Amino acid sequence: MAYRYVLDSGVAEAILSLSSRQRQGFIDIFRELAAHPFQHGEEAFRDSLGREIQKKAFGRWVVSYWADHAVSEVRIVGVQKRKS
Repeated sequence: MAYRYVLDSGVAEAILSLSSRQRQGFIDIFRELAAHPFQHGEEAFRDSLGREIQKKAFGRWVVSYWADHAVSEVRIVGVQKRKS
């Protein structure tokens, strides 16, 4: 079964405020994560519920996500500009 990506409401609102070109770039990133849900990021941490959140860099952006294997979803919980 293929995974799909699901955006946190804050992420969705941030993405909607971008240009169409930038939005498409994020959609490509999210599809990449959903296509490879078992990959690990460069960094990980645990959220308040104990889930392991991965942080993966894509160019100048860092995307935080976790894979919910029970429902075949990659949950995108954060996007931020990469620190220089």
